[in-house]
Amino acid sequence: MSHMTLAARVRHISWWLGGAALGFLGFIRVTRELIEGEVGAMDRAILLAVDRTRTPGTTVMAVDVTALGSITLVALFSAFTLLVLLVVRDRLGALQLLAASAGAGLLTIVTKDMIERIRPAEAQQLIVVSGFSYPSGHSVAASALYLTIAIIASRHIRHPGARTAIFLAVSVLLILVAASRVYLGVHYATDVVSGISLGAAWAFLLAGFFTHFGRRASQG
Repeated sequence: MSHMTLAARVRHISWWLGGAALGFLGFIRVTRELIEGEVGAMDRAILLAVDRTRTPGTTVMAVDVTALGSITLVALFSAFTLLVLLVVRDRLGALQLLAASAGAGLLTIVTKDMIERIRPAEAQQLIVVSGFSYPSGHSVAASALYLTIAIIASRHIRHPGARTAIFLAVSVLLILVAASRVYLGVHYATDVVSGISLGAAWAFLLAGFFTHFGRRASQG
């Protein structure tokens, strides 16, 4: 391994771990403010403002968009990506994807049960949901899995423009999924913000770990 390659890996590890730290700190801050009762009024105001923008056509689109963060579609996309990674013999990538999936599910269950925030009641819920509200499971899963897929894909793509396009597309997708949850009345804004923060932090933490693990494996 050349010195430049080693330097690039160290730089990438620093970026990923820095991103993970920011994500976890963001989640902790929002959670603390929620527990201290500092975001309730803002959450209700946003939800009611969004409620006034509802139209039949927009509701149909929101239902379609929110499905992109559902367990079913996220699992299907992840399974397809896992199959591709196995075909191209990227075993580390496959392990990273599996870790992202398992971790996102565990983090969602643990945090929901710890906070026990009730779903919004200020606006009509346009879809049937169950369980606690904080954080948004759709946002955690979509953020962790789609970002992980983008991170793994970027290792196989050399063109910087293509890498940038992938991350921009994933970012737009996450914003749309999060916004759809608030629009449909099943989450407050802080639910989805914290969900994206937690999912992204987990994806970035894994990226740093597997970048380091990949360097050690290549040296061995």
